[in-house]
Amino acid sequence: MPAQTTKDSFEAGAFHPDHGTRRISGTLRIEGGMVNFAGDQGFFAFPLDSVQINLGGASDRLVFFAHANFPKASIFTSDKAILDHPAFAQNPTLTRARDRIRRRKLVGRCITLGILALIVAAIAGVWLAKDPMVKAVASQVPAEWEQKLGDTAFAQVTLTSKLVTDADVKKQFEQLAAPLLAVVPQDRYKFKLHIIEDASFNAFALPGGNLTFHTGLLLGAETPEEVLGVLAHEISHVTEQHGMRGIVQGLGLYGIVSIFFGDVSGLAAILVNNAPFLLTQKFSRDHEREADEQGFRYLEAAKLNPRGMITFFEKMRREEEKLREKIPGGEAMDALNFLSTHPATQERTAHLEKLLAKSPRKDGFTVVDLNFKEFQNALRSKLSQPEKQKKAEKPDAKKAK
Repeated sequence: MPAQTTKDSFEAGAFHPDHGTRRISGTLRIEGGMVNFAGDQGFFAFPLDSVQINLGGASDRLVFFAHANFPKASIFTSDKAILDHPAFAQNPTLTRARDRIRRRKLVGRCITLGILALIVAAIAGVWLAKDPMVKAVASQVPAEWEQKLGDTAFAQVTLTSKLVTDADVKKQFEQLAAPLLAVVPQDRYKFKLHIIEDASFNAFALPGGNLTFHTGLLLGAETPEEVLGVLAHEISHVTEQHGMRGIVQGLGLYGIVSIFFGDVSGLAAILVNNAPFLLTQKFSRDHEREADEQGFRYLEAAKLNPRGMITFFEKMRREEEKLREKIPGGEAMDALNFLSTHPATQERTAHLEKLLAKSPRKDGFTVVDLNFKEFQNALRSKLSQPEKQKKAEKPDAKKAK
């Protein structure tokens, strides 16, 4: 390996009283025991053994040489390689000055990196706190705002969907739901049950407590516990404010932070404009898992068998497998696009099985006091298109949540 060579001249600038405050350009050399500056407009030098060395300029990017005997003169270079000049190693005073400069540079870098780390940590902290902030903002929304938002969205549903309004059918459905609704530990919401005449295997919840089931799901369910499992899941979407949290989440980080530290009243206009969004909203995987777990707890509290929720998701998994076999196909692809936004049903059933295995009740559940087949027959008899609705007994799972 060849010996390392050291530069003996460096591009430099200087200030000298003969030139006023004007900067002059030239070359800096260390030789003959002197720090020499030579340029087109003159030459001057400082004795090396008593020269003063410091950093200066923007971000300390320049090395300055000065001397007490020449108070108005200085030489500077941006080439830090000058600190490796052999003259520094041969003079203890210069060595100490060089080491002081290098420590200063190191401290400066550490401070800069520290500031950057704090900024990154602050941004990361805000990002990690986003979900708790979203939840906190949603919880500040007055109940009447949430109710009005859900009612507005449901009113749009009724414009294009036919409701089953038969008093006997509604009474039986409310009777089925009553034990479950009775254990919801809050009075913020007034839950309303609706049945829509639609052959698809679906149910959905809107903020404020509107719970809507399609006839396809009610007629396709094999047991009342399956319906109750879905109902518990949808109730949880309401009580956990997943619809509201989805709207708040859509405001972006800046909007969330602004409302969190400001006034929730700014949400009023946003909520009104987002009512249509609720009808196409797809809950996140985390929200679906949360609704599963909270729904399971509601079923336990009501002494209702959560097994129905599990068999419902098993049915969903089978339907998903059938849909995958149909690819390519527009209708099947649409269904899979929907299912992709939800946790894998196999994962959900496995998680619920674990919860059931740990349940203190296990088999000590109340038998549902409703003749489910009679309810289904009564519902079927009220349909305006009964032949079409027979397909519901073989659910397609296209839109089920």
